[in-house]
Amino acid sequence: MGLFSGLEAFGFQNSDLKIYSDDSEKEKLEQKETAQQETKIREEDCLFPKTYKCPVCDKEFKSLAVRAGKIRTIGQDDDLRPLYKDIDPLKYDAIVCPHCGYAALSRYFNRVMPLQGKKLRAEVQSQFKGLHLSMKCYSYDEAIMHYKMVLLCDVVGGVKNSRKAYTCLKLGWVLRGKEENEGPKMTPEECEKLRAEELECIENAYEGYKMAFSSENFPMSGMDEMTVSYLIAELAFELEKYRESLQMLSNVIGNTAVSPRLKNKAIDLKERIREKVKNG
Repeated sequence: MGLFSGLEAFGFQNSDLKIYSDDSEKEKLEQKETAQQETKIREEDCLFPKTYKCPVCDKEFKSLAVRAGKIRTIGQDDDLRPLYKDIDPLKYDAIVCPHCGYAALSRYFNRVMPLQGKKLRAEVQSQFKGLHLSMKCYSYDEAIMHYKMVLLCDVVGGVKNSRKAYTCLKLGWVLRGKEENEGPKMTPEECEKLRAEELECIENAYEGYKMAFSSENFPMSGMDEMTVSYLIAELAFELEKYRESLQMLSNVIGNTAVSPRLKNKAIDLKERIREKVKNG
């Protein structure tokens, strides 16, 4: 017998149905299924081969790009490096032409002036030996070399200091990503070398943005003046230039038009500087 008994006359045979179920068990099952689905996400599934036409040699090629709908942000580092779940899309922002060696960050790839193109053909294309671009996914080592090609072309092409600083900043982020993901498999010496390279990138990004701050117009690398002020302050902090960091922070903290989020980050950085100075 049961509360559903008698419904057989209407064709229902589920007389053993439970009125109440254990929701906690159901939630656990759903969480398990969600976790299983998330673990199935592979880096290759978030990528696609995008076609580019090189503005230096006019040849077409394909380079891996990230499907925007496939990635999720989970925060950012103090120096504004965005953090993502599942993959590191920063590896795919350096675009290299495999035919002539011209390279640039995606936002700048098509911005080549005639004189810059002439320099790049004379000093990069003439020495370039070709490059094989994987169509599956890029390793951190491949991504790092792509960024170094971008920096080479930035220098040869004579781009603005802020653009070179942005390349150095993003190269530093990718080096950090490699250490985070591959550090446990590396020797202490390899980790130390990687960290030294990252610090060199941070120093060059700091110098570049500092020079650009007083000589270039905003927005700069897609950032407004207050964001760049905070970034310079954070980079100075990483380099233990605490006085310079505080000077830049004063622009941010004292500005009433700054977003609460950026102001809070600036206040937090000021507190970290105090702690460092206090503890020697």
